[in-house]
Amino acid sequence: MEHFLNKNKTLQIILALGSLIFFLLMLVYSYQGWFTRYMADDYCNANMFSTDAVGGLVDRYLTGFGGNRYSNIWLVGVSEFFGGLQSIPYLPVVHIMIWVVGLVWAMSEVKKLLKADWSFPMTSFLGLSIGFFTLIQAPNLYQIVYWRSSMSTHFAPVVYGTLLIAHLLRQANNAHAREISTSAHGIAFIAAFIVGGFSEPSDAVQITVLILSIAAVWYWGKTPARNRILKLLAWTLGAALLSFLVMAISPANSRRLGDDPPGLTQLIHDSFLYGYIFIKKTVIELPLPTALSIFTPATLMGMYAKFELSETQKRNLWMMVIGILFLMYLLIVASFSPSVLGQGYPVPRVQFYARLVMTLSLMVDGALLGVLFSKRFSHPVLQWAMVIVFFAAAILYPLRVIVREYNKFPEYRERAELWDERQALIYQMKAQGETKLTVAQFDGVYGTKELDTFETHWVNKCAARYYGVKSIRAIPQESP
Repeated sequence: MEHFLNKNKTLQIILALGSLIFFLLMLVYSYQGWFTRYMADDYCNANMFSTDAVGGLVDRYLTGFGGNRYSNIWLVGVSEFFGGLQSIPYLPVVHIMIWVVGLVWAMSEVKKLLKADWSFPMTSFLGLSIGFFTLIQAPNLYQIVYWRSSMSTHFAPVVYGTLLIAHLLRQANNAHAREISTSAHGIAFIAAFIVGGFSEPSDAVQITVLILSIAAVWYWGKTPARNRILKLLAWTLGAALLSFLVMAISPANSRRLGDDPPGLTQLIHDSFLYGYIFIKKTVIELPLPTALSIFTPATLMGMYAKFELSETQKRNLWMMVIGILFLMYLLIVASFSPSVLGQGYPVPRVQFYARLVMTLSLMVDGALLGVLFSKRFSHPVLQWAMVIVFFAAAILYPLRVIVREYNKFPEYRERAELWDERQALIYQMKAQGETKLTVAQFDGVYGTKELDTFETHWVNKCAARYYGVKSIRAIPQESP
């Protein structure tokens, strides 16, 4: 593949500034997470690890709702081991920063795979832009990233899955020169097994991607690298299938599936229908970020690309554009199918995999369109016009998002202070000998369940056990 290198200093400065702004937004999102506290399932999970962790894990796998998801509860256990409530604010920071590293690493491996000669600012810009466009369009970002019980199910597999993809790309790049080591196979196997165990949707996407990757390498790969890569992917797919089996045989599945799960025909029909509905809703409800996720890489490639494309190459690129849209739809359907089997149209937090898939697919298609139309914008005046428009999309629009998210700090901080005050009061009442507590009630955040008015509610029961009292209920506070 020919070089993408463009020595225009203005573009390099914009790319560097864009990367910095994307990273700044990641820091803003991380700081928002600093104000998160225990909510809903967090109390129950904390109780499990504070008493009989092993027995609790076994019981959860056998009978608990969602208990077949073994990796998410491992992550919760690690959090409890490192301080429980004190570790909660660190989880969003750690995982967002790991994802930043994974995105840039994966993009650097893509650069090697394409034999491209673009700069590090461009590598980091492309990697971080994936995270940017995914998070700003995330359905219920609070639940996905900040609520521990949900983050460990829906955001964590994306974070660690990105690292797995980067690892596989690195090994594929090295496979042309040497054999892939046993340790590399082992890392891929263990990582795929862990990523799959976070949730059924994450494993469904992982299995689908691996099968498609094996087919692509088998068809387009060249020996000896092809056989080496196929072996690595086969081991990784084996781990993903093993993960699916471990989750599938859990007796706890009966609670999630109910008494009358849909048949295979209905499952396939609804999965494809809901996938179409998701794509349609995205285009209608999020037109600007959807358009920019196509336009930004298209403009960048239109300025960078220096191809002399034959008619055959153009036809092949157009086929790739259409094929990527088809694969996007297929992966969205795969991510929806476990939810369709268990509950119908996926709740917002489960749609995060579909959001990532759609964002990444549109960005790739945008880059391909930029290559296809690059010759039409070769005039210097048009090139500078594209630079100006790219500056608006890569700098001004993200800055607007940063301001919007920054303005949420007071709301998040106030809630954290109220939560801390209530917990201090609970411990004070407990120290005074009270065992049946009535405390202040405030609204849950973005659909997460707070303490209920009735002490028999499952959240209240878990909270009572967590605080070591007989019962706890919350009532609304009178307005001053």
